Amino acid sequence: MQRFTGSAYLKMDIAGSFGLDKKDWSARLDWFEANEPKLLELVHQAETPALYYAGVKAWLDVKAGKPSGYPISLDATASGMQILSCATGDRKAAQICNVVPTPGPTGDHREDAYKNVYEIMRAEVREEEELLHDDVKSAVMKSLFGSKAVPKEVFGEGEMLKAFYKTMKLVCPGVWELNEAFLAMWDPTVLSHDWVMPDNFHVHIKVMDLQTEVVSFHNEDYDLMRKVNAPIKEGRSLSANTTHSIDGFIVREMGRRCSYDPYLVMRVRMILSNEAPFSFMDREEAKEAHEMVGVLMDLYEKSGYFSARILDYIDSDTIHFVDRNALKELLDSLPKKPFDMATVHDCFRVLPNYGNDLRWQYNNQLALIAESNILEFLLEQIIGYEIPVDKLDYELGNDIINSDYALA
Repeated sequence: MQRFTGSAYLKMDIAGSFGLDKKDWSARLDWFEANEPKLLELVHQAETPALYYAGVKAWLDVKAGKPSGYPISLDATASGMQILSCATGDRKAAQICNVVPTPGPTGDHREDAYKNVYEIMRAEVREEEELLHDDVKSAVMKSLFGSKAVPKEVFGEGEMLKAFYKTMKLVCPGVWELNEAFLAMWDPTVLSHDWVMPDNFHVHIKVMDLQTEVVSFHNEDYDLMRKVNAPIKEGRSLSANTTHSIDGFIVREMGRRCSYDPYLVMRVRMILSNEAPFSFMDREEAKEAHEMVGVLMDLYEKSGYFSARILDYIDSDTIHFVDRNALKELLDSLPKKPFDMATVHDCFRVLPNYGNDLRWQYNNQLALIAESNILEFLLEQIIGYEIPVDKLDYELGNDIINSDYALA
């Protein structure tokens, strides 16, 4: 993974806000150097002018020796596909959405999954019509969440649509197979889908049906549509909800690992090394800690993912019920210094000096998911019985840490 200075991250953030967010790091830096003398003149040409202007003002403060407090933005590149590729061990999908490195002339290359899908499709049907990038993005993203309507709306019902489905099976075979399996897993008798994440976060999603009720008013009948909690014959939400639950889990783990309490971590290290042979908790806290450690360790054994939430419950007693090797690996993976982080879905914002740590932590999350059996763990809860998941590539996690553009 390439590492940069804080000033370089700010320069690349400005270039990204201008419209180069899908370009390689080197291209963004080159653009900034070429345009630095006229940055303020380009505000109205920027794709996101407000963010661009804020970044430029922060750069001017840096040059003047003033602290700005401006956080850069780093976005996951096709987060849904990233998560599904890790869960299934799908290396092809992982490569087009920057989970594993793609060699380029200046090092790793920043892939655009949606553009790649479209270019393969166009070569297949030699279609002359140009489609907007956001339309293709919507079709790819929604299709991975079970939608048939959106791809049809974007590509029509002819050769382009056929080429789209053929391309999706080609570029992300494991992810697409899972997508189709989710549709077959729908249970037409249930009122809700419920599962627990490795950090003991409980997911509860009601099944909602759209029903029509006839209401009379002034001797005229009107159809009143309303949603009710009721079983439905077919549903397409399992893929989206499962993926989003993992997405939310990643955000929670990123917060725990990036913004950790240094005193808590120091205390856990002391307990792990037997330098603190006494409890830091009162009786009620100790009781809660024992229960939660038991729950989290059970979830770890079933999912293969060791959540950083357990750090809150480690003391000289509960340490005996914890996998010490897993705990040491977790502690050693934390950044040397904690930092604040703001998130909006899969966009992470930090001060520029923490860009390297943020990107590494995100790569680590994807690697941990690839090395876990979280998909099998969740599917068993969703459908009620065990389904063995045979990943396409069990070595995917080894390459994820070195990725340059998982967050870009």
